[in-house]
Formats: sequence, C-alpha cells, structure tokens
Amino acid sequence: MPNWKTAAKRRWPKACWIAGSGRYASLAHCRELTIELFNSAPEAAKAKAQIDATGCGGRCYRQHEIIDLQS
Repeated sequence: MPNWKTAAKRRWPKACWIAGSGRYASLAHCRELTIELFNSAPEAAKAKAQIDATGCGGRCYRQHEIIDLQS
C-alpha cells in the first residue's frame, strides 16, 4: 500500500501542514496551503463541503479542491 502522506509531501513540498493518511486530498489554497487526506472520495467531498460552507480560517477566499493522489 502506498504511503499517501509521503506522496502528498513530495507533490506539495510547501504545504503548511498535511494531516491524515488516505489517497484523497482535500486542499485549501487560501493564505497557506493546507491538506487533509482521506481514505474515500465521499469523505474528502464532505470535508471540502464543510470548508466551502464555513471557510477554512482567516482570509479564506474559497479556493478549495479535491485531488486523487493515485491519478
């Protein structure tokens, strides 16, 4: 099984933090890049919907996305 956290660190070396361990990455590009990893696409979509609705912190400008690290 691939180490998705390591793959995410290689892909986004300037990320402020990376949490979780799954292959689906929920990214917030606002202010500083933050990434949360999930085991399923629906989990990642739920997390993205939450930050889309409430914001990801100060200076949020709603630039959030989901990336499948296996792609």
